[in-house]
Amino acid sequence: MVSHQWLWEALRNGKDDVVISKLVPMDWDWNQVHPSLGTPLMAIVPDGLRLSSNTASAAPIWKLIRFCMAQGADPRKVAKNLENSRSTWGSEGTAYPRLDAVDRSGHSALSLVFAFRRACCKFEKEYASQISNADQMLSVFAEFVPHEEPVVNVPEAVVEMWERLCADEDSADVQLEVVEKETEPQTLRAHGSVLLTASPVLKALLLAPMKEGRTRNIRVEGVTVESTKLFLQLMYTGVTELEVRASVLLGVLDLAHRWQVPHLVHMAERSLVEMVGLETLGELCEAGVLKQLPKLRSACRCFALMNPEAESVVNSDSFPPREDVIVGTVR
Repeated sequence: MVSHQWLWEALRNGKDDVVISKLVPMDWDWNQVHPSLGTPLMAIVPDGLRLSSNTASAAPIWKLIRFCMAQGADPRKVAKNLENSRSTWGSEGTAYPRLDAVDRSGHSALSLVFAFRRACCKFEKEYASQISNADQMLSVFAEFVPHEEPVVNVPEAVVEMWERLCADEDSADVQLEVVEKETEPQTLRAHGSVLLTASPVLKALLLAPMKEGRTRNIRVEGVTVESTKLFLQLMYTGVTELEVRASVLLGVLDLAHRWQVPHLVHMAERSLVEMVGLETLGELCEAGVLKQLPKLRSACRCFALMNPEAESVVNSDSFPPREDVIVGTVR
């Protein structure tokens, strides 16, 4: 059973008074994917286009779409592998000829509007109102302002310079002693100026008259050498070409959270959101709760609620009990 099915029905039927109300949970994910309707904005599209009454600029549908986008609903979000997601209008022998069926699967809200508009244009006279609605809906979608961190394009040569610095152990003046269970500690070298610039925690350690400040040696526990190396690479360059496992990225997240490097926390969270699956659900739920990561928590909740196979994982003894707050309605 899909969580908050009533809300999906309200979106599908354009019930703005229900959607724009206190009934909607504050942490509801406005970019989640319904098994057949797609994203919240995609749920609005078919009837939003079909109804001739929506040609008026003051029609409630436009207020509804703008509200959803203000909550973060992204018209560019693609919904894949949907089931029973084909739609068509009209019937033969009536004022509205039958349109070619449009399948939501693989579309975003934007591309779905274009697909319906294309189908309507085969009967341009009969579906003039729907074509007008499509044009207006595209204009409203174009108002969307992505809630993303600013991104600056950096020449590849700059990244390569930072990669060389990261690999330059001769000029490094800080040792990170990584202690893994049942293995000998391994030492990684880094540059103190980079560490203390990126992390207020490391700055305090390196500049204070304590052991770490005197010896320039920082003991790192609770994460692997692989995670620590990736943390350093991302801190220096912001990029990696490696195929990274969720367990390694969780170690990066732990260090970024521990040492208060917020941009690396956000980078790790964004990547982990894409890794939510049956095998990773428990550990990613736990990380989302313990480190208060809303996007990761939301991704875990949506996956658990919309995948029947997840119920057995959630109800297993190995699933972290504190994660009821994320997937509570599945238990």
